[in-house]
Amino acid sequence: MLSPQSISILAVFTPFVTALLSHLIARLPRVGANIAKGICILTAYITFFLVFELIFTARSEPFKVHLFSLPLPTGITDMGLYVDCLSLIPAFLSSLFTALALTYNVYYLSPYNKAYKIGWEFNRSYSFILLLNGAMLGTLFSDNLLSLLIFWELVSLCFYMLISFWYEDEFCLWAAIKALVMTHIGSLSLLVAAITIYSYTGTLKILELGQKIPLEDPVIPIIFPLLLIAALPKTVLFPLHTWLPDGTVAPTSALVVFQESGIYIVVRFLFDIFREHIISSPAMPLSPLFGNVSIWGFIISFLGALTLVIGILNGLIENDFKRIIACGTIAGLGYIAMAVGLATPLGIIAGLFLMITHAFCFGLLFLCAGAVIYATGKHGINEVEGLYRQMPITAGCCLIGALSMSTMPLLGEFAGKYLFLNAALVSQSTLLIAIALFGCVLNAAVATKIFYSVFMRRSSNFTVNLLIRDPPIFMTAQMIFMSMALIVFGVAPSIILNTLVVPAVEQITHSSMNAVLQFGLIETPLGFWDPIVVAASIAVLSALLVLLTLYSRKASVTYRATRSEETVKPFLCGEDSSMLDNPAAPHLYRVALEILKIDRICYVSNPDRVYNILSKYFHDLVSWMRRLDIQQNYIAAVLSFIIGALIITVVSILVG
Repeated sequence: MLSPQSISILAVFTPFVTALLSHLIARLPRVGANIAKGICILTAYITFFLVFELIFTARSEPFKVHLFSLPLPTGITDMGLYVDCLSLIPAFLSSLFTALALTYNVYYLSPYNKAYKIGWEFNRSYSFILLLNGAMLGTLFSDNLLSLLIFWELVSLCFYMLISFWYEDEFCLWAAIKALVMTHIGSLSLLVAAITIYSYTGTLKILELGQKIPLEDPVIPIIFPLLLIAALPKTVLFPLHTWLPDGTVAPTSALVVFQESGIYIVVRFLFDIFREHIISSPAMPLSPLFGNVSIWGFIISFLGALTLVIGILNGLIENDFKRIIACGTIAGLGYIAMAVGLATPLGIIAGLFLMITHAFCFGLLFLCAGAVIYATGKHGINEVEGLYRQMPITAGCCLIGALSMSTMPLLGEFAGKYLFLNAALVSQSTLLIAIALFGCVLNAAVATKIFYSVFMRRSSNFTVNLLIRDPPIFMTAQMIFMSMALIVFGVAPSIILNTLVVPAVEQITHSSMNAVLQFGLIETPLGFWDPIVVAASIAVLSALLVLLTLYSRKASVTYRATRSEETVKPFLCGEDSSMLDNPAAPHLYRVALEILKIDRICYVSNPDRVYNILSKYFHDLVSWMRRLDIQQNYIAAVLSFIIGALIITVVSILVG
């Protein structure tokens, strides 16, 4: 029987060993590729079961693992692991989704996929998805800043390798470089934060930092922004969020889970290690509007709210299936940031629960998008239609994902947002409540757009393609599993709350959560919901299905009357912009573009425009400096070197 310490070591390092050996095994003649794939998939499931085993140990008490001592110029540093329920929540998700994604890829990355030209040979997606999981587990279980930095960088490099999978495509390479640059902005910020903390405290041990830095110390206003910037790109929060929609060219849906490493960093540092510093910081003024939220908590919640609105608005005007879901993913992460920014036990519970339901909801939608791409070879939602008859399993799973995204009662996302609204009401955060409700409406619009356009819409020239059908069981099994999980998490959320979420918050707040019921949670025989809510939810769901069917029939008549030849303009619920010529047409596109000006809002709020200008100026500066030596302008070259050295020296002195 392995000890918890041995299990944690195996969980972190087994994926690394297998990922490296798989390429050697794949070189074996004839059967090497299949053996390498099988070993990668088997390792992923073994890693998941190892992490799952750790949950029962860490629930009773967190534990540490000493690996080795590392000599540094400033002294000896002990390298080790720290496992608790907080780290096990994203670890559980990353391990599970790695196993599901690798199984899904057996047929998704095969000659049967109509969208790609790829053979049965072993490709790097298997090893790098596995390596990404190992790097993620190393990040989550690190007990010191040095190992955290190393694994954090490995996560970024794996992102780059997966996004650049189709390296013959120039856009894929551009998207990979963009992701690498943005995630390295966070890595650089984390590095500066680690140097600052070590210079001030003399320790790299994460758990010791809170005691080493006094409350209201002047170094706090330096450390907190650095840690927040470090988390921004991997939490996909504004303004470092734009790489994710471009990153959907990666041949995997697992990236949606690994974005939650940034949320882990925020919760671990700001609301665990430096929890007392957050509580002692001054509250925001205008408390009737912002509520009882500290300045640092408000900054996180505000960035989450901004990300929510911008992400979901971009989803309204996108028409690439995976990019729409990526925009919804960004908005969902905004919800999580809003919840944890409240810095209350119930707020953190809501954030962690939303982390789980968010992963299942958008992971399911990504898998459904992959199934549609696999079966049709099309990426745009206005290039396919009426697929519910040919792909009933995919349509049913996508419906559950879309309803959950729409905050439908008795599904996972509703339970998480119900918790968040309870936490916001307790904190009296009127602004956050209003933004959250507004986001729910926009989420419903995007979810309707996804499901209706792909599965329900039928134009006048609609024909049934008998060659299109649901993908094999290797792909549909994962979708069915996630759909069932969303239903279970929605009907009985207390299962996941009592197993993982509440124990995690108890450990980081060092208090019992029995008082949670005082914050408005409903305790019934169902464990969470009042029976009246259950009956009302079933009635609402039934009514929605009836309305969706009636709307489908009415919209199909409208399509025959106003057939459009345009296929690239964005639309909201399957109606393209040429339908604006028909004032009687029942659509929302006119409101979205002519009144709300959503496309203009998305253009103005896109930070890529600023990044492109800065990159151009930087490129021109570097080109000018390169010409100094060619022109033998040595004085200017030496002067530029001295100025750069002085800047680095001054920054080092200020940081140190």
